Amino acid sequence: MELAYELGKEVIETEMKNNHTGNNKTSKFAGFVTQVAAMKHLSAVNVDDYEYDLEWRGKRIEVKTKIRGVLPEPHYAGCVYATNADQLCDVYLFGQVMKRPDNPKKLVHGAYLCGWIDRGRYNETFYQVKRGDLDGKYEEAADAFKIEYRDLRPISELK
Repeated sequence: MELAYELGKEVIETEMKNNHTGNNKTSKFAGFVTQVAAMKHLSAVNVDDYEYDLEWRGKRIEVKTKIRGVLPEPHYAGCVYATNADQLCDVYLFGQVMKRPDNPKKLVHGAYLCGWIDRGRYNETFYQVKRGDLDGKYEEAADAFKIEYRDLRPISELK
């Protein structure tokens, strides 16, 4: 958690224009927590570029994170916001970070690495949602492309 904050401190603390998260520092921090978890699990190199986060065995990996108050389930979806849909990565790796039940502005230590998919399968596998659409009981904050965790390949197949 400490390494995630140190790596992401500048992004976490900087207000970004047109950011769908509303510049939520907890959301930005969670992204770095998953990035560090994936980096350590794969022994990948942290690049932290707009186009991709990690480099591993010649692959450019973009890490996407959701914060939830419950454990990951196969029917939950990871997403790539439309504003990021043209990133030059080879792989999307999806993770989830848990918020603390006693304080939802704080995170439980660590991250779940929920699965991955080749960027080449993006168009055939993801489904599109528009800002304001309902996905279950939640309203979409921005236009996005989503994929259910059950449609991802296990992290063990990336190693």
